[in-house]
Amino acid sequence: MRIGIVCHPSIGGSGLVATELGLGLAKLGHEVHFISSVRPFKLIEDSELLFFHSVEAINYPLFSDPLYTFALTAKIVEVVEQYQLDIVHAHYSIPHSLCAYLAGEITEHKFPTITTIHGTDVTIVGQDKPLYPLNRFSIHKSSKVTTVSAYQRNYIYSHFDKRKTIEVIHNFIDLDVFSPKLADIEMRRKMAKDDEKIVMHASNFRALKNSDTVIRSFYLLLKKVNARLVLLGSGPEVEPIKKLCEKLGILKQVTFMGDVTHVEHYLPNADCIIQPSYRESFSMVLLEAMACSVPTVSSNIDGIPEVVAQGETGFMFDPDDALGMSLAMEQILTEPLTQKRMGEAGRKRAAKLFNSQDKILQYLACYRDAIKESTEISSDKIQSNPPLTDNAATYNAVATPKETCQLADIESREIHQTGNEQTGSEQIALNKETLSKEAFNE
Repeated sequence: MRIGIVCHPSIGGSGLVATELGLGLAKLGHEVHFISSVRPFKLIEDSELLFFHSVEAINYPLFSDPLYTFALTAKIVEVVEQYQLDIVHAHYSIPHSLCAYLAGEITEHKFPTITTIHGTDVTIVGQDKPLYPLNRFSIHKSSKVTTVSAYQRNYIYSHFDKRKTIEVIHNFIDLDVFSPKLADIEMRRKMAKDDEKIVMHASNFRALKNSDTVIRSFYLLLKKVNARLVLLGSGPEVEPIKKLCEKLGILKQVTFMGDVTHVEHYLPNADCIIQPSYRESFSMVLLEAMACSVPTVSSNIDGIPEVVAQGETGFMFDPDDALGMSLAMEQILTEPLTQKRMGEAGRKRAAKLFNSQDKILQYLACYRDAIKESTEISSDKIQSNPPLTDNAATYNAVATPKETCQLADIESREIHQTGNEQTGSEQIALNKETLSKEAFNE
């Protein structure tokens, strides 16, 4: 199969998942063409089945901004026609899905499009008033739509399109890349002293990642445990949280690592990870930590309960509950058996529910369904030549649930069934009642 993948080249989120998917498809013998503004950072493998096509924005004095959307559409047309692609997979609906649709209308080489919605493309960017109708249109016109969590699917049904069948294909992890076996004493010593426990947080440091609560919960933890906070990543909130660390007098206990290329070399050395995000359609960082046998402390919002099993692989709280998170970290860091039990459970959960082999096969099944249905639609159009106004009805008629969607539903139910145990949580709740709410005023 010849597959086009349109994605952001970013270090995390949708760009990471898209790149890992493409690499996995190439290993199975498929020809994969990445189309992006710059080379995805994970696309470093040398293979005759992997191609990268750079999109250069159109700059012209008449226009106030570069015409990236037009340039991307033109590049998709070029690649589709030159390499005779069988399918185009757009990761992140704005603008990739719309550009893929436009390319399909332009070129005579017809192809189905898959849109994978990752989160903020519908919850934030796609909700912007000028973009909303474009986003809704591109979702509806996609041959197939997938998303990364049952939460996200329900959100799309509520806010965009109830008529479209949406398949849940959870994000995935390569258990050979993210492994506790990669824990390294020398790497650990680069981040912390031998007698310090390591708490880790990784993000793009934007407001939604709630790094303020990371600092405040760590401040409370330091009253009980000798620990070091290691921060991976960069973003607009880095400087504000440095000032907060100075204000709380804990700056010397916090290490800012900046952007790191191989997060898999850092995570296995953590004793626990904290991710108190306000919005998360899935949370790759939590899955990566679980694969490395690292217990998690996180918020309990959106798609996170589909990833973390409460009390089994980690603890979940309201995003602003700094006290609860500090107590959870204290329990993990001071109880070796709890840390070991949760770490092993996390690794097992990642292997069972989120392994890369199963998810890549789900995407392939989705591709094959889309190609088959696209061929049937083309045949029907040749025979009946319906007017353009019938397009929407045609898409609705063929968008019926397939095995991959049923598998995702079963998997989502299993995830929720195994993710509601309260082991250890009651003790944390009791401990919270005994601590003063004036902790920050000491």
